[in-house]
Amino acid sequence: MERRHTGKKVLAIVLLLGAAFWAGMYLGQQSPEEIQKQFQELSQEVMDQTVGLVEADLLVQKKVLQAAAGFLNGKSKVLDGNPDEAIAELEKTLDYLEEAIKISPGRDTSDALLDTMANIRDLRRSLTDGQAVSPDTWEEAQEKLEGLL
Repeated sequence: MERRHTGKKVLAIVLLLGAAFWAGMYLGQQSPEEIQKQFQELSQEVMDQTVGLVEADLLVQKKVLQAAAGFLNGKSKVLDGNPDEAIAELEKTLDYLEEAIKISPGRDTSDALLDTMANIRDLRRSLTDGQAVSPDTWEEAQEKLEGLL
């Protein structure tokens, strides 16, 4: 059993030495200024990508917050007996969530956004049809919105 591990250790050492030799040869063929320039370009690229991801996440959070505010306004309009105004607020909520999806296509949050939008569309449809919406349905949609934050 120990022979098998010894062979793996020797292979790993040979591979590491080979990689170190190749890296040394590669770096030795380039001037220090060029190596430094490549490193700076790579660092800048990594920073740009990182900052871009952070900005996108912040924009998505902003849109979700705006959607949550619209949703709560819609909920309060229903409680005040103004379903037409509530429908308009739910439309705004859906618009904000659609903007959030456009900012973050293909991310994990997109599925959660789509699921939340489906719930809010169902609420809007019920209000448009003149049906009463249970408090539990409002709470479920609100919890999903809050889960996105």
